[in-house]
Amino acid sequence: MRTQEFWILSDDDQRVIDRLAVGLGETSARVLAYLLLRRERDEIPNAPATQLAVRIGTGMNRKAVADALARLEERSLASVTTVQNAGRGRPPKAWYASAGLETIVERVYEHHAEELLERAFDVLDRGAESPESIDESDESTVTVGLNWRPNGLHVPFYVENDGKDVEERTVRDLSMGIEHYRGSRQALDAVLSGEADVGVVGAATVVRAREAGDPIVPIAVLYQRAMTTLYTTREAFGGPLSSVDQLRGRRIGTPAGSETDVLGRLFVSQTAIADTIRFVDTGGEEQRALLSGTVDVVTGSFSDPRQLELRGATVDSILVADHFPIYGPTLVVEEETLFERAALLRRFLVAMMRGWVDARRSDGAVRAIAAESDESPEEVRRTFEQAIEEFGTTETVRNHGWGWQRVETWDRLETALRQGGLLDGAA
Repeated sequence: MRTQEFWILSDDDQRVIDRLAVGLGETSARVLAYLLLRRERDEIPNAPATQLAVRIGTGMNRKAVADALARLEERSLASVTTVQNAGRGRPPKAWYASAGLETIVERVYEHHAEELLERAFDVLDRGAESPESIDESDESTVTVGLNWRPNGLHVPFYVENDGKDVEERTVRDLSMGIEHYRGSRQALDAVLSGEADVGVVGAATVVRAREAGDPIVPIAVLYQRAMTTLYTTREAFGGPLSSVDQLRGRRIGTPAGSETDVLGRLFVSQTAIADTIRFVDTGGEEQRALLSGTVDVVTGSFSDPRQLELRGATVDSILVADHFPIYGPTLVVEEETLFERAALLRRFLVAMMRGWVDARRSDGAVRAIAAESDESPEEVRRTFEQAIEEFGTTETVRNHGWGWQRVETWDRLETALRQGGLLDGAA
């Protein structure tokens, strides 16, 4: 009996898969990582891999492997040849990585950045006007307006500042200046005024601004699911909060006009008890209003309830994204920037992909944020890890890679806001 050995991917190879998945999605990344590691490692025979070898080496089924190999060929990331075998008939096909790891990673990120910009043109409904190619540019500085003070959601922007001032990061050859604003609307206004080239803005704020005629466009979805939550303490609510019906007749505290305010109102507008609920403007002091008894429930981000839990409270919450497919924080630019400075945006998106991957292992970024905030490095890390798990990793990301957006999802949010009477900007 003739036996044949096959090398398979191990847990130690996950780092390579993660680097590729951010721009390819998990399935194609796993196949490409297998081909690359056969090429890179001395102990692995540097020979093309048949489809059978890829299937066994990656632990994936025939169709998934075939689709991934076709995609990799189309992008010139893998090449195909034939191998001799002892049997009769046509020699079987086999695949190999078309370049080394670092070159391939750069190709993956560049191609994905261009795909993301094409998606942005689709959102504009001006896809026919998108350039066939993006010219190179000497621009090397981009200013990012974040939607809140430094916190765990911002770790990818802070990756390895190499000892530079905390307000300027250098990701490869791109210098990234960082400004912080109080909420999505202020970050969006910074983009419109030219203070920032790119803004981090909540999806509902994006849709409402575009409806109002503001010339902005999302270029990538930073987190795929909205992070807004309605939460309370057992003491303030008079017991546990476990269902939407329990909000009947209650007072909900929220910062008027904010992203969390709009999404909280959208959530309530879809219920049969909407007319019984009263919203109270808390002026940004939601937890104080809750603890003082001014309101029964408040809106906030997913990490806000933990602040009360650390103080000994028992907290219950309802996550809006569990009921509506709404994007979370999104990267936006002016329409003119998309048309006139696409090369800079491509470099920025490549930098963001690198930052997204490195953020999970970057102690420097976590420490930098902790130094600028009132949170410990452990709290910053916990927030980011939870954000990735609950809001950053979806089927869309697994299939297409980081930042992917769909016109249909934006259209559904616009329709929901319109039906809830929340589209005109006056929540």
